[in-house]
Amino acid sequence: MNLVTLNPEQALDRFFDTDRFFGFPRAHGEQPTVLPKVNVIEKDEAFHLEAETPGMTRKDVSVEFHNGVLTLKGHHEQSSQNEKNDYRIREFSKQSFSRSFRLSDQIDPEKVLARMDQGVLKVTLPKKEQAKPKKIEIEVEP
Repeated sequence: MNLVTLNPEQALDRFFDTDRFFGFPRAHGEQPTVLPKVNVIEKDEAFHLEAETPGMTRKDVSVEFHNGVLTLKGHHEQSSQNEKNDYRIREFSKQSFSRSFRLSDQIDPEKVLARMDQGVLKVTLPKKEQAKPKKIEIEVEP
């Protein structure tokens, strides 16, 4: 006689596991990449971009502006005091993202500013000074 351990919860979990059909990441070991939601606001003097980065600090996020492309990157690993791996489900251990935006040539790359405010990354993209029209006097010939 053979003894077989049956875990009905695990069998039911596999039976009702629809994640693989809909392309969702598996809970065991895969690192999901989630694009942060953003708001872009245009004002006269600058564009303002806000990106959701919950649980991240300024050390977890980087902002790069190169060749007219603004790239936001973030990586955060949740450390745990409990190292025994007793998790049944662990969905928020790692989080990373990379999102890029092609910007117009109106942006002054030397004046781009970024700051974190309660889980929201705020990037200010100042516009270049527009060339003001120069008035040309018309001379009258004698």
